[in-house]
Amino acid sequence: MNERTRAFLIDRTRGFVVLILVTLALPAARTASAQNGFNFTTTDVPGAVTTACEGISGAGDIVGAYFDAGGLEHGFFLRNSNFTTIDVPGAMNSAAFGINSLGEIVGTFDQDGVTHHGFVLRGASFTTIDVPGASSTVLQGINDADEIVGTYSSTGAGHGFIRSHGAFTTIDFPGAVSTNLTGISDAGDVVGFYLDASGQSHGFLRNTKNEFSTIEPVGALASQARGVNARGDIVGDFRDAQNVVHAFLFSKNKFTIVDVPGATITRNRGINAHGDFVGDYDDSSGRTHGFKATE
Repeated sequence: MNERTRAFLIDRTRGFVVLILVTLALPAARTASAQNGFNFTTTDVPGAVTTACEGISGAGDIVGAYFDAGGLEHGFFLRNSNFTTIDVPGAMNSAAFGINSLGEIVGTFDQDGVTHHGFVLRGASFTTIDVPGASSTVLQGINDADEIVGTYSSTGAGHGFIRSHGAFTTIDFPGAVSTNLTGISDAGDVVGFYLDASGQSHGFLRNTKNEFSTIEPVGALASQARGVNARGDIVGDFRDAQNVVHAFLFSKNKFTIVDVPGATITRNRGINAHGDFVGDYDDSSGRTHGFKATE
């Protein structure tokens, strides 16, 4: 799955438009394996070239994105092995990144392959959210209090933001060149990653007291924090000294590597209140698959 520079503030809400929702009758192709006490299940959208799982709700519903044979990106919703494609009408590409226990979904779409817009999906309709003055907006996480995190770009720089009760607050890691917010817990803690002056990414946590702390395994060359739950568990990934990307779980002040067995690269993307997490991995041929992990 291609990795955008999700660099994107404030609020321009457009009208409601009905999404194209297509349920795929074919079940997910699933294989299970275990590592470090977790059971991994591969989750591929039928017919997709690549699949990435991005978010998981407390009920176990999963959202993500996949690429078709024509190179176009589509969002998806997965419940009980049944996929529903999420395509914003008129969009060239769509992707879903976050979901809360109410079933509200956030993500991004573009109409030209360049400019990204954020969306919130509630039921069968969505609201487009563009930050005024920003060149691109992406929504990446939503909690049960309807607080949304994302990123926007403005004058070539990336900034994170929180949208709460209709108001937007910019969140930038101190001293960073660029900041991306990727997840928010029901407790209000936020995770993401920032770029330093050398262009390396580092995962971080920003708590409700506006205190920042870097979340990165010792010895990592770079890292990203991607999801957090109310009990403080954080998932993400890092690049080791051999430039290999591994997934991690940070829980009770301890890092655990949680790579999909047999994968060449594993990336964690989201975690729910029960500690189940999702992400994607590359196999030996370089193909990307989604996965879900449970204890």
